[in-house]
Amino acid sequence: MGDAKDLGYEEGFLDRWSRRKQADRLPEPAATEAMEQQAVPAVDEDPAQELTDADMPPIDSLDGDSDFSVFMSPGVSEELRTEALQKLFHQPEFNVTDGLNDYDEDYTSFAGLGTLVTREMKRMLKRELERELEAEDAAPETEASAETDFIEDMNEDNQDESCET
Repeated sequence: MGDAKDLGYEEGFLDRWSRRKQADRLPEPAATEAMEQQAVPAVDEDPAQELTDADMPPIDSLDGDSDFSVFMSPGVSEELRTEALQKLFHQPEFNVTDGLNDYDEDYTSFAGLGTLVTREMKRMLKRELERELEAEDAAPETEASAETDFIEDMNEDNQDESCET
């Protein structure tokens, strides 16, 4: 396939961007050779002896200064590796919080406000006083209406008795 200029049209922005993006993905020949040389191990090197569970130190003897990288060997069982990592992450240096967590502190107990009265406290006090005043104003009316109802009931009873005789 020919270049855009060979085809007789001017290369647009997206065409140019696509071409450059594809060129970036292709490795340069010198870089490819360097990667191949790194990937192939030298023949002179002896492969390291693969460590197994029997070669590992006891989990109880590990501390913060111990080398935990030996537990990452492919010959070590998954259970032993997990125990070693649990021991590692229970070390004090891994149990330090950064102080940026919002819920690290105990918010169930807090210092009192002292003599400080907030706007919300004033609003609540005013509302409570209004309720008490409304209750006092409503109480005499209910007592008076109860008395009036009682008197009316008595009058009706008396009228009924007078009609019967």
